[in-house]
Amino acid sequence: MPEISSAFMQTLDVGVRTQFNQFLQTAPSMFRMISMVIPSTSRANFYPKLDEIPGLREWLGDRVIHRMKTGGFSIENKTFEGTIGIDRDDIEDDQFGIFNIGIQQLGKNAGDFPDLLVFGLLKSGTTTKCWDGQNFFDADHETSDASGKTISYANISAPLTGETAGPMWFLFDTTRPLQPMIFQNRRDFSITSKTALDDENVFRNKEFLWGTDGRCNAGFGLWQLAYASTRPLNAESYGAARAAMASQRRVDGVPYGIKPNLLVVPSSLEGAANGLMKSDLVAQLQSDGKTYVTTSNPWKGTATPVICPHL
Repeated sequence: MPEISSAFMQTLDVGVRTQFNQFLQTAPSMFRMISMVIPSTSRANFYPKLDEIPGLREWLGDRVIHRMKTGGFSIENKTFEGTIGIDRDDIEDDQFGIFNIGIQQLGKNAGDFPDLLVFGLLKSGTTTKCWDGQNFFDADHETSDASGKTISYANISAPLTGETAGPMWFLFDTTRPLQPMIFQNRRDFSITSKTALDDENVFRNKEFLWGTDGRCNAGFGLWQLAYASTRPLNAESYGAARAAMASQRRVDGVPYGIKPNLLVVPSSLEGAANGLMKSDLVAQLQSDGKTYVTTSNPWKGTATPVICPHL
């Protein structure tokens, strides 16, 4: 049985921090695959309206200035925490095994949290407005046709007649500096302790405390680079989603050149996603709309399948 002293608690605290940081730093992160990671130095970050940035043009006459508009939207940082307490008696009685596992889990939870934040927001994209005043995934965004005329554009698809709605899956183009999502980081998660023998929690409740906290938040980036569907994930629905994303044009009628590179699905669609992206053969719906024939897979390797357990 260890003697509870200041020196002992300092040594224990060093071990706790090592365990926490090990799992904090090794937690697999997926949010970076679809997010701009923006550092923050204030209570909130203000972003210009994310209108399109036109392409280059031949310089004839004066420069045509495309000004980034202010007053677009802001993302306010929020503080998140997790705290573990252990009774002094348990430390005296050498009950370190379960305690260490709890600290490790706390570190993993902190490492996983940006994923939970970003993908949690992504799931709400059908009911949460973004910078153009529409829901992030919406049937009434705006794009242009080949003549530059403004037309309606949908970055979401529902089941067609005869299809049954399934789990929502997503296509993203993440090859650009601007990204579909934003992760805004004000302060990294770290662990702090209240383990001094004269701390109020120890004196009054004989309980030692360790906790983590950080400040961050998530927001929507460019809806043009994201597509959501509840159609069954197959060659037809995937091809239709790619075609829809590729159809978007700038205000001058020039195609954006969007080419999705990530297929993000929940765990329940892991087999369908891997089959569609990796198999040589695929069942292809024929022109009668009823018959499927096995053919070579035109979509093999066109995107990386990402299986996200947070969806």
